[in-house]
Amino acid sequence: MGPDPGRYRAWTEVYVDLSIATSRQDEVVMLSVTGDVDLATGQQLEREIAEAVDTAGPAGVVVDLGGVGFLDSSGISVLVKGRRLADGRGVAYRVTGASGTIRQVLDITGVWGHLSGQAG
Repeated sequence: MGPDPGRYRAWTEVYVDLSIATSRQDEVVMLSVTGDVDLATGQQLEREIAEAVDTAGPAGVVVDLGGVGFLDSSGISVLVKGRRLADGRGVAYRVTGASGTIRQVLDITGVWGHLSGQAG
């Protein structure tokens, strides 16, 4: 027998949980992220970051992780790809609002300074 379709439906409803609010002030695009950033939701965030980089002025893009409850390696990869995309287009890029476990993960993996602009 195959997987129970009802069980899969319940899993997607519970675990695919990400919302991204976009706001703009002058030439800065702010993405306020809420939920889990993982393999299931990373592509959504990647698209939003790419769109923000495309429409932002040189003052840039700010990705606020204050509402993120979970971040896995695919989510970290999305954030780093966003940084590379912005750097390649001459657009400032900064990740803010990471705290608790999310901040620890970014610190331990060595990317926090690069993403936040607080290298050193």
